[in-house]
Amino acid sequence: MADFLLGIPDTASIAFGNADKYLRGWISNVFVNDDWRVNSGLTLNAGLRWEYAAPFTELRNRLVNLDVAPGFGAAAPLLAGDPTGAISGQSYPDSLLRPDYRGIEPRIGIAWRPRPASALVIRAGYGVYDNTSVYQLLATQLSQQPPLSKTLSIQNRVANPLTLATTFNTTPITTPNTFAVDPNFRVGYAQNWSVSVQEDLPGSMTTTATYLGTKGTRLMQEFLPNTFPLGVTNSCPACPAGFVYLSSNANSTRQAGQIQLRRRLRDGWTATLQYTYSKAVDDASAFSAAGLITANTSAAPAASAPTAAGPNTATTAANAATSSSASIAQNWLDLDAERGPSTFDERHLLNFQLQYTSGEGVHGGALLRGWQGSLLKEWTFTTQLTVGSGLPLTPVYLTNVAGTGVIGTIRPNYTGAPVRAAPAGLFLNSAAYAAPAPGQWGNAGRDSITGPPQFALNASIGRTFRLGNRLNADWRMDATNALNVVTYTAWNTTVNSSLFGLPTQANAMRKLQTTFRVRF
Repeated sequence: MADFLLGIPDTASIAFGNADKYLRGWISNVFVNDDWRVNSGLTLNAGLRWEYAAPFTELRNRLVNLDVAPGFGAAAPLLAGDPTGAISGQSYPDSLLRPDYRGIEPRIGIAWRPRPASALVIRAGYGVYDNTSVYQLLATQLSQQPPLSKTLSIQNRVANPLTLATTFNTTPITTPNTFAVDPNFRVGYAQNWSVSVQEDLPGSMTTTATYLGTKGTRLMQEFLPNTFPLGVTNSCPACPAGFVYLSSNANSTRQAGQIQLRRRLRDGWTATLQYTYSKAVDDASAFSAAGLITANTSAAPAASAPTAAGPNTATTAANAATSSSASIAQNWLDLDAERGPSTFDERHLLNFQLQYTSGEGVHGGALLRGWQGSLLKEWTFTTQLTVGSGLPLTPVYLTNVAGTGVIGTIRPNYTGAPVRAAPAGLFLNSAAYAAPAPGQWGNAGRDSITGPPQFALNASIGRTFRLGNRLNADWRMDATNALNVVTYTAWNTTVNSSLFGLPTQANAMRKLQTTFRVRF
């Protein structure tokens, strides 16, 4: 607060200019697919697809990447208008990214009924799927870089002092660019496979047991080159820093077992109960380009950044850093340390759906006369219940990364104390974490905190009124969070914040919505 009143920001970031972009890209694909019924109990489906997505270009060649030396010892802007690296001497296409033509995607599936005329069915499948949607947002980021626009992400230092009056006119000491991409960036792909066994049970019941597997390869990974832990001297002050570098070296795995029990529609009732146990692990920053962040978007507002005068006053910065910046690797020289539970790793998930329809049969009241028939027929009631374990959260030690304007990527040290042994009024134990030792990165794992359990119950009721041969009216009422139960979706995991261990988000309160529609 003192620094704010004095007009001395701790970090600063800005990006503007080059607003009119004319991005161009195209996608082509070829595929062949065939179904083969081997016999009455075995069907085979096989296919092969080749998909190519060209990296985006800009109509007027207004894209800028960084041409970097091995080990990031030097970097220079690389413009699409003159795509020859000043440092590497290599030539690049107008997109500044080399195309990836290896989008071969085989797929196969089988359905087998081992006993003729039985209800037992075994299904299995395998497929490869490319993520060809990444290039547009990459081009958007590359079009917002110097010298075609104004960008920076810097830290207040003795050699580069900042004030609110002069911050955004400051020139970074090394490079003003805030984002760069490996020119050999590869399109990521996922291998999906599954095996399921389905069998009918008495009482119009069907049960299905399924195993699902996914292996992601060449996923996106972001890091900050030439950064170093707090408490040590920069060994290469002239090396380029302050920008996020994107590569395609990450991978992921997900294994899931699923059991489902379904009651087919009978006497107006149908229901589905499904339980899933899964585990997902990765070291990726994002699974789609929409999840990427730059040194500008990851940095919280400069006025809210923690300083020596008061690290616990950065409430807004803490929440922003916890939710976004943690996807950038902490230590650019040890990217394997980023491997941990995926952000969507919900270990246990239970779903239940129920529907009752009174219909128009005898039991539904269609053959009844008077008020009884008018009251009972053609009602539909549905409800959906979801109960799941918490999603992973990352502990954050909120301070700027030395030499940059980025905050929220540094993790604390884990002391060994139980994380959930929290004092009254809190959900997390602050004694489980401490500031990183000087000269070292924090040893707490990425996504190492299990968030609050999830619960949701929604319901709806509706009826169709027959007003004539060609005129119908539908009335429906939907209830979201029908029981009005408070469910926290996340906790504050910034260990040097006074709000550590408190909820940061909650689900929406109960909402009722009524609709009436006339169809003719």
